[in-house]
Amino acid sequence: MSYEVLAQKWRPQLFKEVVGQTHVIITLQNQIRSSRIGHAYLFWGPRGTGKTTVARLFAKAVNCPNRQRETTFSQEITAEPCNQCQSCAEISQGSCLDVIEMDAASNRGIDPIRELRENTKLSPATCPHKIYIIDEVHMLTQEAFNALLKTLEEPPPHVIFILATTDRHKLPKTITSRCQDFDFRYLELDGIVERLHEIGTDEEISIDDGVLPLIARQSEGCLRDAENLLERLITSSGKELTVETVHQILGLGSSHLINELTDAVLECNLSDALQVLDNLAKQGTDLTQCLGQLLAYFRDLRLLAINSQDLAHLIQGSKSDLQRMKEKAELISKERASRIIKILMHTNHEIKQYGFAQVHLESALIDICSIKEGIQLGEILKRLSEVEDKIDRHRGNLNQSTTAMSQMAVDLPAKASNPYPNASPLSSATDSDLKPAVVPSTHQATMQHQPIEPSPKSGIQPHFKSAPADVQNSIQNPAKLTAIWEKTLAALQKENRTLYSSLKAATLLPDEGNQLKIAISPMLIQWIQDDEKKTVAQILTNLLEANIKVNFVSASTVPEMNAPQLARATQQTTPMMLQYEAERDPQISPILNLFEAKILKIELK
Repeated sequence: MSYEVLAQKWRPQLFKEVVGQTHVIITLQNQIRSSRIGHAYLFWGPRGTGKTTVARLFAKAVNCPNRQRETTFSQEITAEPCNQCQSCAEISQGSCLDVIEMDAASNRGIDPIRELRENTKLSPATCPHKIYIIDEVHMLTQEAFNALLKTLEEPPPHVIFILATTDRHKLPKTITSRCQDFDFRYLELDGIVERLHEIGTDEEISIDDGVLPLIARQSEGCLRDAENLLERLITSSGKELTVETVHQILGLGSSHLINELTDAVLECNLSDALQVLDNLAKQGTDLTQCLGQLLAYFRDLRLLAINSQDLAHLIQGSKSDLQRMKEKAELISKERASRIIKILMHTNHEIKQYGFAQVHLESALIDICSIKEGIQLGEILKRLSEVEDKIDRHRGNLNQSTTAMSQMAVDLPAKASNPYPNASPLSSATDSDLKPAVVPSTHQATMQHQPIEPSPKSGIQPHFKSAPADVQNSIQNPAKLTAIWEKTLAALQKENRTLYSSLKAATLLPDEGNQLKIAISPMLIQWIQDDEKKTVAQILTNLLEANIKVNFVSASTVPEMNAPQLARATQQTTPMMLQYEAERDPQISPILNLFEAKILKIELK
C-alpha cells in the first residue's frame, strides 16, 4: 500500500471527529436526524478548516442506509454514517457515481455548468441523493453563475448542491441567497494541539513539551497546515521532536535568543535588543517568523496585563511558561503593550511590501524602546479640563482687572490728568510708591526691574544729531518727551519690528535724574528681553545725547497715566500673548510635549 500523508490519513470519518466548527456540525446533524435537508449549502471560511471534509461527511450521512443505533429498548436514528456500507465506502474512496466533486478553478466556464445542469436531470445510480460538491466556487465566471441560478434555486428533488469557498465576498448575492450559509472559523489553539497530540501518540512520535503549541501557532488556526507541518518535522528529524530542533528547521531562531530579545524590549534596552536581533539574523533565522513570535508574545502579555487570572487560558504560549509570563506582565501596561503590537503589525506590513526585514525590525525596535509608560486617557482628559477652567478663570480675572484699571484712571484727581506739573511728583517718590501690583497671570511676572543702561557695544547709531542739550528740560516737557518717544518708535520700526509692535502702545514717562520709565501692559513685561531693553536705552541715549537709563514698569502701577493712556496699554493682550503664556504653563506644557502637539489658535471671549 502506498504511503498516505497525515492530513489524508487522519481526515475525519465521523462528525464527532471534526475539530472545532461545533456550530456547523450540530446544525447539520439536526437536519439529518429530522430529515429537513436543504437543496443547497454554502460552506465558506479559511483554508484547512474542514469545509470539504464536512461536505463529504454530509454526503455520506444523507446517503447512508444504516444510520441506526441500538439502544437498551429500541433503535434510534443517528446522524453519523456507518462507514461500513457500500455507499459510505465508495464516497470515502471517491468512487461514488452519485457524489460528484467539481473544481471550479479548472471548470469555471459556462460549458461545464451546462453539462452539470443536464446531468442533474438524471436519477441517482445507487444512492438516494445525487450530491454536487463544487470547491472554490468563487472562481466561476459571471456567465457560469448565471447559468447555475435556476438549477440552484429549484433543483430536482434528489439533487443537493454543496458550494465551498474561501472568498465568500466574491460570490454574487443571487447565489448566496439561494443557499444555506455556514461559516467555518479558524480553529482554537487547544483544539489543534489536542488533535496533534492524538496523531503523535498513534504514530509513536516522541514530542517534547512546547513543540505542539509552537506548531499550532505556526499553522495560524488551520488544522491541515498543522498536520502538514508536523509531517515535515517528522521527515526532517525523525520521531523525536524537540523545541530546539523545531526552531532550527522552521527558521524561528533559538528560544533563548527570543527570550533575550523580549526581555531587552521590556527593559527598553535598545543596544541589547539590536545585538540579539543581529545574532538571530546571523543564525539564519527567518526574521518574518521572528516578528510573528514577538506579536504572539506581546499579545499574551497584554492579556495578562489586563487580567492575569481570568484571561490566562487565552494565551497562546506554552502553559509551562505561564508563571514567567505573569511576572513579565507586571512590568508592562496594557497601553504600552498595545502600542508595541501596533508598531510590530505596521512593521510586518512594511516588510511584506518592501522587504529588508532586518532594517525594518531595527527601526521597530528603536520605536518600541522609546515608548514610555504614558498617562491614562481619563487622566489626560481630567488635566485638560482643569487647564481649560484655569484659562477661563484667567481671562475673567484679566477682563475684571482691565475694567478696574480703566475705572481707576477715570476716577483720578484732576491734577493727575497732567502728568508733568512744574514740580515733578517723582522727585519725592519713595520705593513703595513704585512697587508693582500683582499681575493676574498664570506666571507671576516681576513688574519692577532694575533700570536698563544702554549697551556700549550696541550697533545703534544716533538717528538725530540735533538732540536738545538740556536733557532735564526735554524729559520734563511733555510735548518734547512725546516727540522723543515717537522718534524712538520710528528707530525701532527700522531696527526691530517685533519690539516696535510690543511698544507702540506704551507710554514714555519721566523718572528721577536721567532715568525714564516705559509703562506697558503687565503681560508684555515678560516678553521683552534684556538685550531689547538695552536697545531702547541706547536709542534714547543717542536721541538725548546723554546717558539715559530705562525702567520698564506695569501700566497699572503708574498713577500719573491718564485714562486713554491706561486703556491703550492694558488692552494689548492678544491671542499670541495668551498662546505664548499657555505653551509655558506648567500644566499645559507637559501635555503638549506628550502628544507632540502645539496650540494653533486662542480666541478671546
